[in-house]
Formats: sequence, C-alpha cells, structure tokens
Amino acid sequence: MNDEQTEKSPTTTANSAKVTTELAGLQRAAVVVLGLFVRVWTRSLRLHYDTTVKTLINPDRKPTVVILWHNRLLLAPELFRRNFPERKMAGLISASSDGAWLAGFFEQLSIKPIRGSRHGRSKQAFRELLKASRAGYDIGITPDGSRGPMYDMKAGAATLAVRAGVPVMLLSFNYKRAWRLKSWDRFYIPLPFSRVDVRVDDVGDAKALAGGDSRAAAIILKERLMAITEDDEYLANKDDCPKG
Repeated sequence: MNDEQTEKSPTTTANSAKVTTELAGLQRAAVVVLGLFVRVWTRSLRLHYDTTVKTLINPDRKPTVVILWHNRLLLAPELFRRNFPERKMAGLISASSDGAWLAGFFEQLSIKPIRGSRHGRSKQAFRELLKASRAGYDIGITPDGSRGPMYDMKAGAATLAVRAGVPVMLLSFNYKRAWRLKSWDRFYIPLPFSRVDVRVDDVGDAKALAGGDSRAAAIILKERLMAITEDDEYLANKDDCPKG
C-alpha cells in the first residue's frame, strides 16, 4: 500500500486475537480539532464535588482502577486534567473502527488507549491493562461498553480489579442540563456552563468484596455504582416494564 492509499483508508495492526483499526492522516487531523473543541466545551462546566471526591483528588494515591458507565465518559479526562494532571491514565477502547476514533480522541486528552473488548483482542488487552497498572497508570473502564446493554457490569471489569491488586474507585457524573444521544447508552453531552455533580465510591481492595470471586464482585460493584448514578429516564423506563 502506498502513502496516498494510506491517507485515504484506515490502517490496521494485526495481532493474535483481532486486527486493530487505526486512524489515517486526515482522520487524525479531524480528531485533533475535535479534541480542542471538547477541551474548551468541558472547561466551561461547573464541577461540584461531595466530600468523598477528596479521596480521589490525591496525587499520592496508589494507581487505581476507575470504573464508570459509558454514557458519562466525556467528562473523565477533564476531571483528571483539572485536579491531578500529574497522574497517568489509561483506558480500555474497542479494537473496532468506531473505537479508533475514540482512541485518537483519548490520545488528544493525554489518556493512553489500550485497544480491545470481549468482542476481540480481549486477552491481549487484559495483559496490557495489567502492565499499565503496574507501570503506575490509573485504569479507566466502562464495564457496559462498547456495545451494552446500558448499565451492565460485565465480570471483566471486576476480574481486572481483582487481578491488578490495586484500589478500586467508582465514579459518576450526574448532569443537571444535558443532551442525550440516541445511542445504545443514551450518551450524555452536558450543556456548556452547566453544573455537573461528581460522585465517587472508594471501594478499596476488590478482593475484599467477594473473596476474589469476580462474578460476585461485579454484582456488588454494579449496585454500588448505580447508587451514585442519577438517571431519571432510565428509572422511569425500568418502572414501566412489566414485572414477571
């Protein structure tokens, strides 16, 4: 493939599990522009913390696994950038073509993308996440991504938390004024200059949750993450569903 062809189509990097889609030159340029736009957008937001958030804003804290729902992902880089820019963050991103755009976007926001999901390249991505954690990176995971269902805590997130042997932090952004996309997770886009309530639950050692049982730990983690998550639309639809 010559250089001109490379500019016109995504490139791929082969590995033992799945081909990982990457962005080409013009696509990368578009992501740079998008990254600058999002930085300005999120910088206008008014972040409000409760007292538990102070445990997260600590530059001396050990590398942590941070778990949040996919539809609240937009603001995570801004939280880190405002409060502890000296900490290193890595995030799990799908190996798909859609994931390539998100990975490029994350790079613009100084987050190390690690490509893979349960749909492909999962084992390699798991090893890379563990390696990044041991190298001092905080690890960000959206356990219901990249395809849902919304608010589904997959066992892989708990498994990583148990295997990494580092503290676990549950994180939620509760938006007061926001648009919601018609995506599988009803992704939130907060209105400029609006208020966002930041909530955390400092879980600590994941092994203590369920004796190292990842599936049991996932159930507990979901309950605790939903406890700090506000979504009136989801609750209304859930209550309207027929029982039994």
